[in-house]
Amino acid sequence: MLRILPLIILFTGISQFAWAQDANYWSDNYGPAGFFTPGAVLANNRDSGVLFYNPALQAWTQKKAVSISGTVYQVESIKIKNGTGTGKDLKSRITSSVPQMLSGMVALGKKKPVYIGYALMHTAVFNYNVSQQQDTKLNIRDSANAPGLEYYIGQYNFQNITRETSALISTGFALTKRWAIGFMAEGQSRSQHYSETFSSRALLGNSTTSTMPLASNEGVYQVDYHHIGLRLKVGLSYEMEKHHVGLLFSSPLIHLGGRGTLLSNNAIANIHFIPQEVVNLLASTRQTKLKSDYKVPASIALGYAYDYDKGQVYVAAEYFLKVKEYNILTPRAEGFVRPDTGGSHSSTAALLEMREARKAIFNIGVGVSYQLKPQLVAYCSLRTDFNYATRETTDGFSPNTAIWDNYYCQLGLNIKRSKYNLRTGILLGYGHTGSYQQPINFDDPKESNLLTGTIGTVPATRVTAGLMIAFIHNL
Repeated sequence: MLRILPLIILFTGISQFAWAQDANYWSDNYGPAGFFTPGAVLANNRDSGVLFYNPALQAWTQKKAVSISGTVYQVESIKIKNGTGTGKDLKSRITSSVPQMLSGMVALGKKKPVYIGYALMHTAVFNYNVSQQQDTKLNIRDSANAPGLEYYIGQYNFQNITRETSALISTGFALTKRWAIGFMAEGQSRSQHYSETFSSRALLGNSTTSTMPLASNEGVYQVDYHHIGLRLKVGLSYEMEKHHVGLLFSSPLIHLGGRGTLLSNNAIANIHFIPQEVVNLLASTRQTKLKSDYKVPASIALGYAYDYDKGQVYVAAEYFLKVKEYNILTPRAEGFVRPDTGGSHSSTAALLEMREARKAIFNIGVGVSYQLKPQLVAYCSLRTDFNYATRETTDGFSPNTAIWDNYYCQLGLNIKRSKYNLRTGILLGYGHTGSYQQPINFDDPKESNLLTGTIGTVPATRVTAGLMIAFIHNL
């Protein structure tokens, strides 16, 4: 028991802030249900030059084009109510304005040209930055042994920034007058900065002298990694007058390479976690050149679009398979707890892993376009963006921050000219959960809970709004 006691205490201390999730597939504004590529990316492209989703559509678009799509302005607000205690909300508000996609199509050959599609996409997957502090007097110790209030200061800071950049190349061929097939290769570069820190300190006793003993619990966990992978896609398209059907098979993400750096520091000092025994514990490590891995499951997408007199209606859906729990970043079994009295290198490494697992997810989107004038078309689309997060064990850290499902609405207009299409509109998104787990609770830090408080669940809300634009130029 004495040999594993440091591990029990350490796990109790850092596991308070080791549970968080953020995991959604359809958050991208230019996915299969967005109005910039309505039904279009799966079943029919209409006047959109954005053909990055179903490559089979290229067989029906025998023209050269280039398009630039971006977010002129977008604001995302996340609020974790009582995130670190009563009245201590965690709030993150991020504004952005960045190009998100450059895509186009070129013809190779003259007599029987082969049309090649390409796209470069940048996605700000997540940008979350919060901090909070408690500075007050609380009863930290067992009142029977040390009655009265102690000076207490607690701090919490968390930052999660995730970015993805993808390069795609594709082509499509007609099999018959109604059937076409297409192939695509997508290279993906993903980087993440994840940093979570807390400190919980109390001057023991109610004296005002400078010799009051200090009890503290501090923790730092920071990961920076980069991963490169490849996905292969095969699409089918069926055209019959007013009816359009598209089917797309996407492979799992193929690992090509990745490296990461891990920094962790945990210190517990002068805390009576066990009656009549003072706990002092130090655990620290920094590891570089760790192998990183990142997985995206195989998926099947289906789209149907129907042309009516004034426009088009469509439905698009995609099913993503589950992913068993795996390590994004695996630490080496090096020295961590000081002193290591039980040869626990291998077991402590499990506490530092960055792990995730994914449940199977089914997303669906619907939309409609309506011709206001011969050269002016209005669009509206709705889509789900369900969260795939799940955990099979409680060891380690998860790479994400949110556990809520998101719902999106896009409204906009397309202006059509002989040489170009200009599409602009707004994006609205909402997500909510009533069971977000607090990372730390400043309401009741006690020596018995290592000054981290009694962890509970609280409501969390995400709201986003953006102004987007796409310019498609026919070459």
